[in-house]
Amino acid sequence: MTLSIEQIADLFAGLKKLPKAVNREPTFMEIAGYPHFENVCSNILSFYLQPINEHGFGTLFLDVLATFIDEEILIAGQSVEVRREELTGRGNRIDLVIESENYVFGIENKIYAPENNPFWDYSEHLDSLSNGRQVCKVLLSLHSVQPSPGLDGFKPIYYEDFFQKVVTNIGSYFLTAHEPHRTFLRDFIQTMQNLQKITTMDRQRLEYFRDNHQNIAALLNEVEELRKDMRTKTQQLKEIVAVKDISTYDTVSGLWKSSRNLIDVSLYIIKIDESFWLQLDVLLTPVGWKMQFFNSNGKGTREQVRQWLKDRDIEFEISTGSLWRLGYIGKDDRKSYEAELEDVQAWTIDMLKRLTSPVPAKSIEPIPFPETNPDRAKVETPIALN
Repeated sequence: MTLSIEQIADLFAGLKKLPKAVNREPTFMEIAGYPHFENVCSNILSFYLQPINEHGFGTLFLDVLATFIDEEILIAGQSVEVRREELTGRGNRIDLVIESENYVFGIENKIYAPENNPFWDYSEHLDSLSNGRQVCKVLLSLHSVQPSPGLDGFKPIYYEDFFQKVVTNIGSYFLTAHEPHRTFLRDFIQTMQNLQKITTMDRQRLEYFRDNHQNIAALLNEVEELRKDMRTKTQQLKEIVAVKDISTYDTVSGLWKSSRNLIDVSLYIIKIDESFWLQLDVLLTPVGWKMQFFNSNGKGTREQVRQWLKDRDIEFEISTGSLWRLGYIGKDDRKSYEAELEDVQAWTIDMLKRLTSPVPAKSIEPIPFPETNPDRAKVETPIALN
């Protein structure tokens, strides 16, 4: 399937109408990149669900959790025990078990994994702990889960709804809550909200992709064909530029392409010394060919590149989007996408010769003698002292 220009224009017109994605700063938990994230979340929950811990929120979290089961449940004043990874008689583990004088809570925490746990075993184990107390079975999930017989009495509670109630009721605990646990809690809530946003897509975007998925797939195929054509061109350029014949320096060539942008590169590294590897990038985009310069040795600096180019009268500017690369802006600094490869070859070799040439000798203007220099400041004759 090949798209017409009108169809492509319609796709981009619809894309422009979508609301702009909001950039957000990562939370501390996201920066840390905790492994086994469900276990980490369960550990944090167990800390805040234990009323006597140092956070100072008391029974806030247990009270909020209980309201999803029964508005009449009251935990305040009861002794509470919170256990992690409770082992059932059949060897399965429940994420959190909480016992108080009048209640037993069982919480299964779900972030990524599907709801395919042995809930029947969990349920039997919790019931065996009741001793006449009310048993509350909770499936706390990042995603919305519909109640079903397979959950064996576990009530699905959405993290977003749970945290909304926590935030609504947190005001009365403002004076008793302690730092840094207020900050930790805020970071935890924001992390979970970010996770929910990452793993779901807003309705408007989803509808756009649903309505246009066939044309989008066709466009992506055409983009992939363009990428292949660009790679073929840069590969051929690399092969026909005989870098070993143009310099006494150690010169190597290679290829690079962007995984996101429509950019392919034939690159040439001139190893000047141990700290300075001058790299010439011959970039190809749908707009055409262009050049940029870079010190590809991590030990060197951009100033070495600047001076090298200045000494050889090669004009440059800081490349867009890169503080470390310098773009060529001299004569004949662009080639069209449709340019003959032999023309691009000659263009590339000419630049490599300029980059590897000795520094041209600079003519030095003679300095006029003082008596012939019209701009020389007059010197007054010293006054003799008697």
